[in-house]
This record gives sequence, C-alpha cells and structure tokens, in this order.
Amino acid sequence: MTAPLSTCTPIEQRGVVHFLWANLEAKDIHKELLPMYGEHCLSCQAIHNWVQKFSEGRTSIEDEHRAGRPVEIATPETLQHVEDIIRAERRDLAPRDFHLFGPLKHHLSGERFPDSSMGHV
Repeated sequence: MTAPLSTCTPIEQRGVVHFLWANLEAKDIHKELLPMYGEHCLSCQAIHNWVQKFSEGRTSIEDEHRAGRPVEIATPETLQHVEDIIRAERRDLAPRDFHLFGPLKHHLSGERFPDSSMGHV
C-alpha cells in the first residue's frame, strides 16, 4: 500500500492523468490516483474533464488563460494608492492609540513579549 503524498499540485496530477489516459478510463485513473494523493486527489469529474481534453488533442497540462478579472492588479498606481492610505492611517492612528499596545501586550501575552519601549500606562 502506498502512502498518500503530503504535498502535490493539480498540475502534477494532470501530468499523471495525461500519462494514463490512453490506456485507462477516467474512473480507473481516479482509482489509481486516490491512494497516492488521498484527500488532495483531483475529483473523478475533474479527471473526466481532463481525459476529454486530452482525447480532443490537448497536450498541455497547464491552465489556460481565462478572461475576466486579472490575476495581478499590482500596478504602480494601485501600489502608490495603497501606500498613501497606509501613510495617512499611520499618521492618524499612531499618536492616539499607540500607547495601548504596551498594556495590551502585557495583558494578553504575559512575560513572553516584554514591553521594552513604552512602559505601562
């Protein structure tokens, strides 16, 4: 009996599906993968979908680019906007609320994180 892999990615599993699809049906591929990947195993439906794609001629196991919201929204403009918000909040909150951290830290954490800078209020 094989031990389930503790880490795996769907792409790795798709590679195995691609290797097995010519000789096995999707449900049999799922039966082969389940002991190895355990709870992280692709569903039988996902394996069926990939077998169908490979049968139609697809060779790539990578996800295709999809339309819609972009994966990365980190543009120079958005980064600057976030930085401006953080700086504004820091100026607004620091003088008024920072003195609460020392007593709160002591109360919640005991002596594991001693207060070395502010003292108790």
